[in-house]
Amino acid sequence: MLQSAKTWFRAKRQENNDTPFSGLPGTIRPLRHDEKAEFRNLLLRLDPEGRRNRFAMTVDDSFMVSYAETSFAQSPVIFGYFEDGVLRGTAELRTLPEPHMAEAAFCVEKGWRRHGVGTRLMDALLNEARDLRIEHIYISCLAANHTMQALARKFSARLTYQSGDMIGLIKAPKARMKDWIRNTMVRTLTQPRRLVSTASGPQS
Repeated sequence: MLQSAKTWFRAKRQENNDTPFSGLPGTIRPLRHDEKAEFRNLLLRLDPEGRRNRFAMTVDDSFMVSYAETSFAQSPVIFGYFEDGVLRGTAELRTLPEPHMAEAAFCVEKGWRRHGVGTRLMDALLNEARDLRIEHIYISCLAANHTMQALARKFSARLTYQSGDMIGLIKAPKARMKDWIRNTMVRTLTQPRRLVSTASGPQS
């Protein structure tokens, strides 16, 4: 049976006294449309390993530029990790044709990997997913991308090997009313130019 990520959320809140991930100096927030250049520059700074892990193939700069141009239209939201005002990592959430399903994709700049950035981005992404009434998050990565697989396992993902790739499925926790109200207020106060509006309310 696929385990919900709610167990991880509960343990992390207890561990950090309801102030999770305070050890990292940067901030997590959705990217605005006018921050497309910041996203493009992050992609261009990725080293060969980072590019291969993100796109499962070797890609050049022109591919990165084209991808940055189209990503905001394809992703309901892109979360970014900013440190000293510079974008150092992202998590993209894209809805799928299947009901209540979405795909997640991550990239973190070299030098900021293995420091908890991916964990913070995943946490933000799952909070968004439950507000959008998404029930399952789909992740695909290379079989050699052990860092991404470890991150997925941290959130109770079910991993399977398919045609040379690792496929992960994470069950997002259902939103509680107080979580939905709090997250909606935060978005209203800090991000008036969201890429999409939130869903009509939390699940029962």
